Amino acid sequence: MKKEENKLYYIEPVEIEIYLKKAGKVRTVIKDLYIELIDVKPVNEGSQKIFDHFKTGGEPIDLMEIQNIFPEYIKAIYDSYYKNMDLFEKLSMHFKTAQGGSDDSWRLALYFTELLMKYEPTVASSKFLGDFQTYNLNYLIKKLNQQGQHFLLEDSTVAYLIKRRNMAFRDQPRDREFDKLVELWEFNIKEKFY
Repeated sequence: MKKEENKLYYIEPVEIEIYLKKAGKVRTVIKDLYIELIDVKPVNEGSQKIFDHFKTGGEPIDLMEIQNIFPEYIKAIYDSYYKNMDLFEKLSMHFKTAQGGSDDSWRLALYFTELLMKYEPTVASSKFLGDFQTYNLNYLIKKLNQQGQHFLLEDSTVAYLIKRRNMAFRDQPRDREFDKLVELWEFNIKEKFY
């Protein structure tokens, strides 16, 4: 796969143990699982305006900025996110410092996004904002790929990306290599906990 194409994927390393009969040894090799990032579709006209605003600026969707730019959503945002507003403020700060040139802030923003995705969906995201968290996850992965930064996601996030990819490709012929690597990855995850 060409380097440019890597930017549209999350790449998860998968350990594969190979038994070498002649040597009588087991070797572990790493194979990359390329998970295509599936674009997020806004849920309605209002969320389309929000997505378009941030896409046009080439920015992640910042919940704190949504409230400034689209004040009609302040109440819905507060009602859905008041328990985690301090985390969203920190995420907003990381977005701003990253856009100012701090590469580490992109990675920190990714990890904050992973954490905050655990509290979705909310009424605000379902009815008004759209799935801005997944949009941000994809945006941040692409940004880190462009910068050549190495990073890993939580297993639950990887499983979520695999699920989204499989849903998007459900009507297409199966990719046997992808399916086999996913199966090995899932096996490795189960082995970690036993």
